[in-house]
Amino acid sequence: MSSFDNSVEEFLENLTQDPSQTEKKEYDAPLYKKWFRSKTQSGFLSIRPWFVGMKFNIDIGKTSADGKLESSTSCFVDAVDFAAYLKSVVNGTASINYPANERTGTTTPEGFVSYGGAIINNQPVSRILKIQYWTSNDAFDTTAFIWKSGHFKARKSDSGAFIPDMKSPISVDSIKVSRQEMVGISYLLDLCLQSHVTNNVDWYDV
Repeated sequence: MSSFDNSVEEFLENLTQDPSQTEKKEYDAPLYKKWFRSKTQSGFLSIRPWFVGMKFNIDIGKTSADGKLESSTSCFVDAVDFAAYLKSVVNGTASINYPANERTGTTTPEGFVSYGGAIINNQPVSRILKIQYWTSNDAFDTTAFIWKSGHFKARKSDSGAFIPDMKSPISVDSIKVSRQEMVGISYLLDLCLQSHVTNNVDWYDV
């Protein structure tokens, strides 16, 4: 599995601040939950809507052999950006719309990166979600993707962006998601957003 790549600070300086500044929120029920188990590890992927900030909460974690939680790393992504990315993967245009981009830290086509942050325990923490092709035997497997969430020590810029120290990870978790599973996730997110927008005429006023 590839690690988070160092990104250009100029790019990060231009990022807007993640409005989710506190961990004390009321979340909607999980929209999607995936469990995995192999000979060596087990874990989960959970996706919850957080419509107050028009975001999705992506939580990736590991569990022990007896089912106890070992680690969990949560990130927030813009709901529209994330849904648009997944739909682009589904309809076959992601390699054009989301090419490999060294500036944002994606090393394969059809990749996605979301940078955000929050003040946790009175310290700035950068939260990054990265999605790109799964790596198997040092070769990219285009039938599956690695979803990787990471928390890093950070400093807060004058613009309010959280600038991560990529050498100081706090927690990192990842999970393999097949291309077929991405199709189902995309459809669920579309249904979720359509329902929210239909029942909230001022959905864009967040």
